[in-house]
Amino acid sequence: MMLNKTENDTDDKYYTSSVILAVCLIVVSVFAFGGNLLVLAAITINRNLRSMSDLFVANLAVADLCQAALAIPLRVATLLETRPEPSIPCQVNVCLAILFGGASNINILFVSVDRFIAIKWPFTYNSWVTMKLFVCSILISWLSLVVLAILPLVGWGGSEGPTSTTCRFTPTLSREYLAICYIFIHGVPLVTIIILYLYILKAAFKHSRAIAAQEFSLRTNNSLSNENSITHEEFSTNGEQQTTKKHRTRDNLTRQNRTANTSRRGKGARMIAVLLGVFIILVLPIILIDLVELWKAPFAPPAVVNLAICLIYANSAVNIFIYAGWNTEYRRTFRLVLVSLWKLVTCSSS
Repeated sequence: MMLNKTENDTDDKYYTSSVILAVCLIVVSVFAFGGNLLVLAAITINRNLRSMSDLFVANLAVADLCQAALAIPLRVATLLETRPEPSIPCQVNVCLAILFGGASNINILFVSVDRFIAIKWPFTYNSWVTMKLFVCSILISWLSLVVLAILPLVGWGGSEGPTSTTCRFTPTLSREYLAICYIFIHGVPLVTIIILYLYILKAAFKHSRAIAAQEFSLRTNNSLSNENSITHEEFSTNGEQQTTKKHRTRDNLTRQNRTANTSRRGKGARMIAVLLGVFIILVLPIILIDLVELWKAPFAPPAVVNLAICLIYANSAVNIFIYAGWNTEYRRTFRLVLVSLWKLVTCSSS
């Protein structure tokens, strides 16, 4: 009797933990679906958001949108399943997680490489990053991920051991397949992103210092120009005064344009640095847990595992807030779309 009571308490504890994880994933799914749909709507509406960089962002939004619309709801349905034999096999959840999660990681890598080329080689960017390169890279990455994700469903890469209630990778997949999978969808992108992140962060600090120096130089030159203009006006003719004013105005506009361009580059670098930094923080915990368990080490506590699962899925939802917070054009278009939707809802209700 005491043994049955202990088993019931354990089952209730695991079910309660699964319900909490399911609620968190539902919240993440709602924000990820709405946010990434907003990104795609903004790129569709605003012609200024159709550059090559924005196309990579759109592809990232598609991957995150599929994660929110398909992978997360199926994971939630499995968590809330009360029957001994789940109606949705764990292999299906793992397949979708590999496909859309890997696509999200690969596309963040593409976004970071695109920004790296734009910052490192701005004058040759347009000749390197073309529509042909974009289409080829997207097709190859998606086809590779589809093949990799389907392999466990057709009999290669699956594990014969018992599966977990949260459909973890380590109990569901074989050790060899998991190693190949992690190298391809986590290892290579993460290492490359960290290297690019360090360079972009360095460029952001460099641009910030350049902005401060140019603003100081602009204020100093303006004050000197004002003093010189007063002296010129005392001893020059009307024609010479007008020529001096024209030169001074043209020099001021040139300095202001340089400062504005440097400011835009600095903001773009800081946005990508924050994007990649958040990506590393959200993705790294579950990778470390799986790698530790892969080498037959003790399993992590369920609460830690659930938190890591929430974090890696939350990566699909946070990108939108980074874009909205750092990119003025995105923020303005988001506001336009939301206001239009609000007017549509209020008009239809009234």
